Amino acid sequence: MRVTACMARSDSFSKVVPADLIFLGRFERCELPEFEWTHPAHVRLAWICLSLEPVDKALVRIREGILRYNTEVLHRRHKYHETVTVAFTHIVAERMRPGESWSDFAEHISDILDPGRPALLRYYSEHRLYTDEARRRFIEPDREDLPDLCVGKHETGWASAGT
Repeated sequence: MRVTACMARSDSFSKVVPADLIFLGRFERCELPEFEWTHPAHVRLAWICLSLEPVDKALVRIREGILRYNTEVLHRRHKYHETVTVAFTHIVAERMRPGESWSDFAEHISDILDPGRPALLRYYSEHRLYTDEARRRFIEPDREDLPDLCVGKHETGWASAGT
């Protein structure tokens, strides 16, 4: 997997508002009720973290947060899926636009917000995605490459570390 170290802009790439920070804090403190931990909440978490941090740090924050939440709130650490987490981070990063709020972002990503339409099946066959191996560690897609974590970010205000 190619994860380029992209730097988040110091003036924030996306328009993170206090409500987003409250959501993030509640999630990270494991105070978010289980009924609020939906698929769109997972995507929002990725959007917030990618807005605030370089992508490599954002991915660590997302991963560690979901593992902690699954353990402490859901009592189902085994439900964490590494491939889904990494793949959605790629997709969310690729879809982000400068200066947009979460609600603006959510308006143009209905295809990945709908849990009834598994967006990852564009990239993965069910046979590959729904395996114990894919749950434990990131595996590359077998249908289509995932978007690069930094594609298009240079012209929209992202900088790549080391380039």
